[in-house]
Amino acid sequence: MLVVDDELPIRVLLTRWLKEWGYGARHVGSASEALNVMATEPADILLCDVAMPEHDGLWLATQVHAQSPRTAIIMCTGLQDAHSVHTSRMAGAVAYVTKPFVPYLLREAIERASGR
Repeated sequence: MLVVDDELPIRVLLTRWLKEWGYGARHVGSASEALNVMATEPADILLCDVAMPEHDGLWLATQVHAQSPRTAIIMCTGLQDAHSVHTSRMAGAVAYVTKPFVPYLLREAIERASGR
């Protein structure tokens, strides 16, 4: 699993939770870094922030979905607006989770995406 968020504390927290839940996880701080990682080590699940500098998570979801359509994409954001939810679904996202994270809801989304 690959966690993509521009905020290091969030990446560290999510990676720790994922490892506690039995998932292999790594993290990066930008969409560009994520594409570089995905090119050499594709992830089964991408957990991605929507709002990031340079390229946002919706752009990244579109790129990943085009290059690796089997990767399940879960979008994360502090804003829940209908446009972002719709756009993320159109970009290939299988779930949309809001911040601050409710651990059991995040875990449920990840389990659905992973088929557990």
